[in-house]
Formats: sequence, C-alpha cells, structure tokens
Amino acid sequence: MKFYLDLFSGETLPGKFNLAINWIKANTVKGKGIKITSQRPNNELYPEVTGYFIPSLLNWGERDLALQNGRWLLSIQNPDGSWSDPTGETSYTFDTGQILKGLLALAEDHPEFQEPIIHGCDWILAQIEENGRVTTPDASSWVLPNNRVVPEAIHLYSLQPLKEAGVRWGNNKYCEAVEKALAYYLKMEELTEFNTLSHFHAYIIEALIDLGCTELAEASMEIIAKYQNKRGAVPAYPDVKWVCSTGLFQYALIWYKLGNTDRADRAFKYACRLQNKTGGFYGSYGFGANYFPKEEISWAVKYFLDSFFWKVKSSFNNEVASFSESIDETDGRYQLIAKIVDREGLKKILDIGCGKGRYITKLKSRKPQIEAYGVDISEQMLKNLPEDIMGIQGSLLNMPFKDKSFDLGYCVEALEHAVNVPGAIREMCRLIKDAGTLIIIDKNKEKHGKLKLSDWEQWYSEGQILELLRNEGFKVEVYRNVPYDNKDGTDGLFLAWVAKKAGL
Repeated sequence: MKFYLDLFSGETLPGKFNLAINWIKANTVKGKGIKITSQRPNNELYPEVTGYFIPSLLNWGERDLALQNGRWLLSIQNPDGSWSDPTGETSYTFDTGQILKGLLALAEDHPEFQEPIIHGCDWILAQIEENGRVTTPDASSWVLPNNRVVPEAIHLYSLQPLKEAGVRWGNNKYCEAVEKALAYYLKMEELTEFNTLSHFHAYIIEALIDLGCTELAEASMEIIAKYQNKRGAVPAYPDVKWVCSTGLFQYALIWYKLGNTDRADRAFKYACRLQNKTGGFYGSYGFGANYFPKEEISWAVKYFLDSFFWKVKSSFNNEVASFSESIDETDGRYQLIAKIVDREGLKKILDIGCGKGRYITKLKSRKPQIEAYGVDISEQMLKNLPEDIMGIQGSLLNMPFKDKSFDLGYCVEALEHAVNVPGAIREMCRLIKDAGTLIIIDKNKEKHGKLKLSDWEQWYSEGQILELLRNEGFKVEVYRNVPYDNKDGTDGLFLAWVAKKAGL
C-alpha cells in the first residue's frame, strides 16, 4: 500500500510495527515456521517461538501466517505428543508448552488442532512428578554465559495452556496437575528473585499473573522497579549495565498487565529505541552484552508485538471514565447508521470498537428486534453495556466471530487506533454477510493536527480507505462533511465510507 510507505521509517510506533511485521515475514520460511535469528540459515527454524508467536500474529491481524505456523507445527509433532528443540533431537517440556499456546489460539476455528493439542497436553502431564515438579527429558543446554543458568521454574510458563485445555475440554486431570505444579513452585523461596537473565525471570513473573498469583507478581515487580533507571531501562542481570531487549519488552508487558502504566511505558519506550533498521532486535545491547549480541532474535519481535498490544489495551482500560455513554439522536454519525438500519431491515448488527456502547445502545432502543453485539479491546468498556447487548472482548484485528456473521458492522472512531489498518479492514470485511453492509466513520487525514493524538493513532484520506475496501470486493459510497457533536460538519473532520458486499 502506497500510503504505508511514510510509516516505514521506524520513527513512529506504527512505523516500528510495520518494520517488525516485515521482519517476521522476511524470517519465516514459506509453508513452515520462523527462524531462530535473522543470521541463521533457513533450515534452522524454532518450533517453540513459532508456536508462541501464533497468538501475537492473531492479535495483530496476521491470520494466514498464524495458520501456516500452526499447520507446520502439526507436521513436526513427535509421535509421543511432544515437540523438539530446533535440532529436532530433544523433546522439551517448555517448548511443547509454548507451542500448545499457539495451537489453542487456533483451535476454536480449526478443529484439526484439538487432537494434537490433547496429545501434547498428555505428554506434558507425564512430565509432572507426583510432588508437582515439572521435569524435562534434557536440561543440559539450559546454561548461560559466565556459569549462569536458566531456572527450572520457567516451566510455570508452560502450565497455562494445560489449564486452558483442561477447562475447554473438561479434563480435570490437566487442571489438577497445574494446581499441583503451581503449589510445588510456590514453595520455592527464591522463585521470584532476580537472579537470572531478565528474559527468563520475566517468564516466571508473567506465568504467575496468568495462573492467578497477581499479588506475588506485583511484589516481584516492585523489586524490578528498583533497577529501572530514569530512561526506562532494566539491566539484563542485577550486576550488569547492559540490557536484554526481550526482557525489557516482557517487563513492559507485565507492568501493563498489572496496571503500572508509567513504568510499562518507560520500559517499552526504551526498548523500542533499540529496534534495528531491519525491524529486528539484537538479543542484548551495551558493553559486555553476551545474550545474542550480534544476532536479531525472533522472540524479541514477539514481545515487542505483545507489549505494544497491551499498551493500547491498557490505554483504553485506563481512560474509561473519559468516554461518553450516550450519543445525541441528531448527531450526523448516528443518523447515518440509523438510516441504513431503518432502510434495510437488518437483523444482526455489530458495533466494532464499541466503547461503552453509545451507538449500539441507541440503535437497540430504536429497533428492539435487532440482535445487537459490541466488540471492544477493553473489558472495562464492555462492563458498561446493557444486558440486552452481547459484549465480546476483541480488537479490530482479531474478533472471535465466524465468517459472514453480521448483516451490518459499523466502526466509528476506532479504525484510527488499529495500527495495522489493512489487517483491520480485512477482519471487518470477513464478518459481513453476502449483500451486507460495513460502515466506517473516522477522521479525515487532511485535517491532521486539529486534535491531539495518541502515539499510535493514524488518520486516513478518503482514497486510502476506499482502496482497501474495494480490494475486499465491496462497493463503496463516501460521505463527506459528516455532522458531529452539534457541529454541521463543514469543517470536514469526519468522513464516512458505506461499503456494500456483493450478494450471492
């Protein structure tokens, strides 16, 4: 897309995102998975990273690549249900757990993954001893430079998929094993001590959050906060001055999950500065750095994407109070949507990026017979929806609905936050039934500078969105000068694209 070229400089967050996505695609072997590093040959692929990349790719609208990764992983699963390291010689519990995370993210829409997931879970179950300790067939490679080691407790990061599979398919043995293993590691006095590489330490802390031990995670991050400098950096180890890129993004992610936005933003901003012109990240930076200091590692890009996703999500969770719960019936944006609902007699409607539901609530009141849904990235926003509207958590890039689910979808002042705009357009169009309608109402790029923007927000011209919608096979009508907030719209701030999908 021509209009994306100005974002590839890496000077903006959308630019950094696009560089990162391009790095992933350049370092993923067609029909297979992702390389260990950009400097390695194409036959040195990393199953573990390929697996836990899948939820990240889905969150950012890369469905096809996520599915490719998942199907390749099925093709290399060992007969006993495990997955091996990049050499293909040794099965690892940790690696198998990360792959299961990815396959579980695909299983809802692709039943082919269920049986391999269960096979993998059964294998992990067999690695958990009676006392709860999680073992692995071989840990001889878990050695870091200067005689430092990878802590066994990172196996906590492999338990969440076992628990999820147990809940989803009613296997109590999985859930009981997770509780037993968690209890075993919680007895360790040094469980959360910062005595290993930040990357591995962060695995343990994030696992505690995912497994419900939030208070312990918070206490652990209070210690990490003491190491964070004014610029946002946290050292790779307590006794060094260099940083681990992945560890920084992981700490940012954890702080976002815990609601400590200030520290998260500082860590994220510092780590983003490390991005190379290629879009990748070396494993470590600074004098004395010894964790892949000259290789761009694939997992650093994964945690850039994850922490960026949570940065956006946290922003909306934190700003719920500033969002309006109502819209005036005379507002031009509402009127445009309401007229289409009235004219076409639509039955099933989705408000995409619904916030507190001010549009869908009024439409439901106007047309009680419609089946009304709202989707938003913020679970805090969704709490404001009335009971007769089905609220679903999801982003513009990853909505948990089947193809062709809705007669009408509309997106008002949300596309500007999507970052991956072509991906968001694809995802919205996917949900519209044949002969259905998609409405996008957003700000005009020509008026950029009129309002203060978040650091990932983007506005678009009439032609940019028009091109994307037409590429998806929609016929589009554009409305200019849409009235809003008691203004007549002649300032040209808002544009509306009404896109009709071809019928059968």
